[in-house]
Amino acid sequence: MNSIATRKAQIKNAIATDKIQPFIQPIVNINKKLVGFEVLARWIVSEHEIQLPLKFIPIIKDDQPLSESLTISLLQQLIKHFTVHQNKELFLSINIYSHSLTISVINLLTELNVFINIVIEILENDDISNANDFKIILHYLKIKGIKIALDDFGCGNNINDRLFDYPFDYVKIDKMFVRNIDNDVQKRESLQSMIQLIHYFNLPIIAEGVENEHVFKILATLDIEMYQGYLFSKPVPLTDTQYQQPLLINSNLENK
Repeated sequence: MNSIATRKAQIKNAIATDKIQPFIQPIVNINKKLVGFEVLARWIVSEHEIQLPLKFIPIIKDDQPLSESLTISLLQQLIKHFTVHQNKELFLSINIYSHSLTISVINLLTELNVFINIVIEILENDDISNANDFKIILHYLKIKGIKIALDDFGCGNNINDRLFDYPFDYVKIDKMFVRNIDNDVQKRESLQSMIQLIHYFNLPIIAEGVENEHVFKILATLDIEMYQGYLFSKPVPLTDTQYQQPLLINSNLENK
């Protein structure tokens, strides 16, 4: 068995045993009030080892059955949690590849949306094989009250096409355009151009990767509506009782 096949077998077992779990990272508004969360998968390998998505998502990204299986597992865990801890004043953003939006996944998303407002994040570099079918799915989800966000804005090659072609409700600016903006004038000018383009479509913006107060204050002057990053909190397990607080204490910084 080759290394990829071995790794996929390990991931499949981790999914089946709920070792890959949904963590959540808070999203706040300009007043630092909690408005929602992003779901970030974490593989609990052992008591002392947690693997980030970059260690396993690229391996299964193009494996539709395995990718769907992971999505279903995460959604089932989220439903179990938010059935008890429901809160329709907050939203929950979930990254989902277009090929994983099957009937089973759509049904779970609509079920979860009963307990907390769901936003599905579509990656800008997602290889959407059938644009027309995808638009029909998104339209159905929006009828069900689920919102759509464009994630990792600025990292792909089809910025304008995605904004024109799909019914997005939010746009998330990737952290690569946010980090060190306080020391990089060119990056700040690029970000300002991106913000102008997004606001042309009357879409609110979420800035990722906000790690210090100085960066936050700069972003706040650029008409960005929402913020996510270690300044507010690291990703935490669903079982973390602090996550419902308006602000969390950041610690043990890790990469998304």
